[in-house]
Amino acid sequence: MASTLSGVALAAVAVTALTGAAPAPGDWAAPPPGEVEARVEAAGLEMLDSEKLTMHIHPHLTVYAGGRQVTVPADIGIDRSGKKPRYSPLHTHDTTGTVHVESAQWRDFTLGQLLTEWDVRPRCTAEVDGSPVAGDPARIVFRDRQEITLRCR
Repeated sequence: MASTLSGVALAAVAVTALTGAAPAPGDWAAPPPGEVEARVEAAGLEMLDSEKLTMHIHPHLTVYAGGRQVTVPADIGIDRSGKKPRYSPLHTHDTTGTVHVESAQWRDFTLGQLLTEWDVRPRCTAEVDGSPVAGDPARIVFRDRQEITLRCR
């Protein structure tokens, strides 16, 4: 079933890339546990054996596709396939839209990295704290308590 879901998500992303249309709100699932590490590496990050808290911030992400709110899934960037979970420095624990940025060092982490981990690349406009963002939303650098809204076609 995981490969079927992964295939559906991949097809939705391919359609997005070709047509510019966002996947339907139900097509935004997190990658299955066996694919998390590859997605984290694609984002230029490494999996950690535990959460690191030197840098510990929590931006919030809200996503709309075709005018309907999309649920930001739990476990983006968390691999629960082994005996103990492994974590990306960017991850979600639940479906509230809270992004956990938890790293052993202070550095810039971006929305684009999270979207790569999530395995979605929709065409969207963005707002940060209610103000429109010019350019590519993937370049948004996460800050604590930041409110990021994506409006995808």
